[in-house]
Amino acid sequence: MTHPDGDLLRDRAHACLAGVALGDALGMPVEGWTRERIAAEHGRVDRLLPGTERGVPAGTVTDDTEQTLMLVDALVETGGAAQAEVVTRHLLAWVDAAGARAAAVIGPSTAAALALLRAGADPRTTGRGGRTNGAAMRITPVGVVVPPDDLGALVDAVEETCVMSHHTSEALAAATAVAAVVSSALAAPTAGLAAHVARGLAAAEVAARRGSPAAGPGVPAALEAALDLAEAVDDDEDFLRRLDTEIGTSVAAVESVPAAFACLVRADADPWRAAVLGAGGGGDADTVASMAAGMAGAVSGLAAVPAEPLARVVAVNGLDLAAAADRLVALRTARGR
Repeated sequence: MTHPDGDLLRDRAHACLAGVALGDALGMPVEGWTRERIAAEHGRVDRLLPGTERGVPAGTVTDDTEQTLMLVDALVETGGAAQAEVVTRHLLAWVDAAGARAAAVIGPSTAAALALLRAGADPRTTGRGGRTNGAAMRITPVGVVVPPDDLGALVDAVEETCVMSHHTSEALAAATAVAAVVSSALAAPTAGLAAHVARGLAAAEVAARRGSPAAGPGVPAALEAALDLAEAVDDDEDFLRRLDTEIGTSVAAVESVPAAFACLVRADADPWRAAVLGAGGGGDADTVASMAAGMAGAVSGLAAVPAEPLARVVAVNGLDLAAAADRLVALRTARGR
């Protein structure tokens, strides 16, 4: 394989993190809303809006972006080797720093795990009931660092970052699918979107055999259904209606990650369009938009990310996404890409 040069790797890594933050901020004001309420009050969510709580400016990110950057720090500390105990320590530190705000935004799986961790439980036992998207929403740094050639190694790395909060077959398959798309996009930036999505599906199949088993059709089947939907309708409003009713956009990993894949493919890896679709679907809108736009950024690069709204998100939150991307790329380069 011909490896991309360092500048191209940094561009794609930066675009990935930019997509995460931009999608998160775009969906932030309508998180938890129904699709019908979003349409009635805002029409299309195609601009940054202030939060519904007083004093939350347009462009503000949520725990999706903050935990993603938390995972960057955890990976940097270990030289790129995902270690559950280190991720757990960084997660607890993030919760402590965020204070009451963290308690208001963290998902049910993470909240349950945190209670057990605070009580002194082994982090390798506290995520056995976690079936939501909290692991997938923060996973893109693993995709930036770990090459896609060895899917077993990629799943291992994802599992180490998930085990303390989301150690179920659903959550692992969902998070691994996102990480694999990002990893594939950095490894083969000239390949088409279909190749990267196929890598995500293959990785999900491997990861679905890990963790506590879940009843039902599982993430791989849900991903296939979502991808079929993305190409089955011509009208975006019909797409969003069917995404809501047939795939789902809740915090469940088996719904929101397939929904993000559908938005990614329907947008043809355009980060802004993927974010707009994700934010308009209702449910866990900020997370769906964040995952979809993060994957799209990795596939399409920084030039595809709209500069003005990204600059606003960076300024409002005091982010340094370029520096975070550089740190991750240094770790990937050390692993041989």
